[in-house]
Amino acid sequence: MKKYFLSAIFTIVTILGVSAQDYKWWIDGRTTLWAGEDETVVVIAPEIGYHLNQKFTVAASLGFHSYDYDDDIIPGQDISGLVLNPYLRYTAFKKGILFGYVDGGVEFGLGDIEGVQVGLKPGIAVAITNRFCVALQFGFLGYSDGKVLGARSKGFGLDLSGYQSGLAFFYSF
Repeated sequence: MKKYFLSAIFTIVTILGVSAQDYKWWIDGRTTLWAGEDETVVVIAPEIGYHLNQKFTVAASLGFHSYDYDDDIIPGQDISGLVLNPYLRYTAFKKGILFGYVDGGVEFGLGDIEGVQVGLKPGIAVAITNRFCVALQFGFLGYSDGKVLGARSKGFGLDLSGYQSGLAFFYSF
């Protein structure tokens, strides 16, 4: 069993080493830790992506979400679960170190936050170095069944709230 495990690790490291010269892969993640008087929020969502070409990237994140509310404020509303988010990123423009993109994808909630959200999320990014990038994602345009993360009611629409915004640091390899 150890031989197979070590062989698999060696193969993965070799493949990543070969593709590291082109910086085809990237990783990032999202973490939220918030402890307020009325709620405690924990989100851990690692993400990985692969550049198909100059314009398109496929990626996915799998995150653990936990929302613990004060029972005096919102009784019985403690929720937790996994959120799977596969998406396709389109790079709309690139000007020097600045580029704009749109993510088109689906979010599936599992556990207490079961549900689905389908739509577009625009963003803008700055390449700090060849390997590091900072991105700001803002807004959502699409459909939500009103269950995923409990963010909105069922329907189609545009959401420019802070809930749909985020700052990310990408590492390419």
